[in-house]
Amino acid sequence: MILLGADAAYEQGCQHVAEGLWDAALKDFNAVLAERPDDWEALANRAVVYHRLGRFDQALDDYCQALDRQPKAPGLLINLAALLKELGQLGAAEGLLIQALQLVPDHADGWSNLGLVRQHQRRYDDAAACHIRAMELAGASPARWTNLGNALTGSLRLPDAIDAYRQALALQSDFHEASYNQSIPLFMLGRYAEAWPLYESRWRTILTPSFAGPRWQGEPLEAQTLLLWSEQGLGDCLQMARFIPRLRAAHPSARLLFSCPVSLHRLFADLADIELLAPDAQPEFDWQLPLASLPEVFDARIDNLPLAPYFTPQSADAAQWSARLPARQTGRLRVGLAWQSGVWGVGVRDLMRQQKSIEAEALLPLLPLADFVCLQPEPLPEVLRDRLFAPVIRDFADSAAIIANLDLVISVDTAVAHLAGAMGCPVWVLMRQEGAPFFGVEGETAPWYPSARVLRQTEHGNWDAVLAQVAVMLASRQSGTR
Repeated sequence: MILLGADAAYEQGCQHVAEGLWDAALKDFNAVLAERPDDWEALANRAVVYHRLGRFDQALDDYCQALDRQPKAPGLLINLAALLKELGQLGAAEGLLIQALQLVPDHADGWSNLGLVRQHQRRYDDAAACHIRAMELAGASPARWTNLGNALTGSLRLPDAIDAYRQALALQSDFHEASYNQSIPLFMLGRYAEAWPLYESRWRTILTPSFAGPRWQGEPLEAQTLLLWSEQGLGDCLQMARFIPRLRAAHPSARLLFSCPVSLHRLFADLADIELLAPDAQPEFDWQLPLASLPEVFDARIDNLPLAPYFTPQSADAAQWSARLPARQTGRLRVGLAWQSGVWGVGVRDLMRQQKSIEAEALLPLLPLADFVCLQPEPLPEVLRDRLFAPVIRDFADSAAIIANLDLVISVDTAVAHLAGAMGCPVWVLMRQEGAPFFGVEGETAPWYPSARVLRQTEHGNWDAVLAQVAVMLASRQSGTR
């Protein structure tokens, strides 16, 4: 049979999709739709391509047009749900997946995708059940075991999660997503020796290295140059900086460079004789290493972490901020406050940061209990205006100088919490129920920060009990100042 032009283009487009050649596939499906604009399969496939290319608006438009023409195509419903999940529209995604599974109850990919949606909804046990059902229908695979491990990690069933990742790696030893994800519950359980090597798989999954070149693994440096560079969030950078003085002590003749955000430069200026560079700098060096890989080089464990404070603001900066802050009131605590984990946008990737944050309105009952200072650089929300002091913060050196003038810091799990802990200042860390890799999953102590007290949610998304505990603790501490 001789294929017509549109038929040939469609088959070629499907082949290009299978090969991951997205630009070529887009041209193919455009050619099909130029000849057959109502071809729902071509629309559905072009939507997949747009999705892969990050052109979400066009993907959504094509999916909707395809559904108008074929409203009961399970694969189409599942693919559209995957896009909506990525956009953070979890309720709509769940509805489409339930609809698809009503049409085809044994659709394994439908169950897998429903599990992913329910995981982002923090319905972790439901998510695990979905992933188990997918394996019952289609058999085990590295991805399905990893999905199950992620759901189990979210529900804090950590030994079971570790076993799920091991099952994934037994099927495919180089399945890097399982390796990286397995490091998280291991860190949470304090099993650092097992976790650090697996953590390196982040470079084959969620991150792209900023520098290439010989990777330092602890060799004698003598007078050679080692480039350290920051990765991930500012909090991670502040946390891992504790190893830089140890590095300098072990290699006193080496030239140490550190590429990091400029907002950290003044704070790091006095840390262990290290040269600071902007993130886009391209220096010459003999060796390079991402900062969060430094603990593995030093074989960091729970029982050998450097715990002494390692950030101290310049005395002149602290004095200047002492004069700028509102005068102390007799018998009143001066407390720094950070309730938001950065500024998030839309989409599922920002959900975790949003879930770590607290609505500003929920803070109102706390405000009469102390004199609060905002430690976030963003403008105050309307509900908090004129209710706490909001200084203009230029960088983390300013933040450190302000914290040095406070009695206490209260912060969600964000860079402010790490800075206060790194300074040895009292800090109450407000933690979502899922915990965090280096803050563990239970108890009020923080292994990396002796001055920190961790107050944990007991129910996903519910900060009421945590804030009530903060209020009681503040009142008690306030009474002790009189």
